[in-house]
Amino acid sequence: MIDPITQDIMKLYLEHQGLPQELSPEDQQEFLERESERIAERIDNMKIHMQDQVLRRYMKENGATAPYLEQVGLINQAWAQATDFVINEEIYNQLPEDMEAYPPDQESAEAEAERDRARIQVHQSDPERWRNPMNCADPIESTRRLMRLLWKDKPVRFQYYAVHLLQARIEDDQPYPTSQSHPLYRSFTNLLDERVAEHAASGK
Repeated sequence: MIDPITQDIMKLYLEHQGLPQELSPEDQQEFLERESERIAERIDNMKIHMQDQVLRRYMKENGATAPYLEQVGLINQAWAQATDFVINEEIYNQLPEDMEAYPPDQESAEAEAERDRARIQVHQSDPERWRNPMNCADPIESTRRLMRLLWKDKPVRFQYYAVHLLQARIEDDQPYPTSQSHPLYRSFTNLLDERVAEHAASGK
């Protein structure tokens, strides 16, 4: 028997994604159930991650665990954010570009900013996050200056990935080129050229 959460996800998936038309009705149903169960499992995993994160942050900021009722509130908020994040990424982010997942009259600027912060937090330990800069924090000005020093003549798309790659390496305390004569300059340039070509081929 399908649990209520998965049933809700199935409804969202049908409404916003639809089903592969090349499949038979039986295969379509199996596909829908499989995808919905996968998304539900990801939501559960994200809830655990974000619950742990918010409780650890409270302990760090306050030097003690949160009182019971406050813990409940923090956990409920973390679970809501986890659900929103996964649904937004798995379903709404795949909408056609001319459609909006959250119309302006349904979500405040604060809620949108909070969702962005949650997405960035989830990906902050991923060394490859620069490949999708939407998962990265905004690069600081010194990183932008370094990027221009290294690759000022490169196309905009190249520079877009480059500044986020540099920022990710700086945040992760990993080596990165500081001049065009630096030993890492060529390998970073090749890596960025590959990412630009990948985007050109796939649109992603």
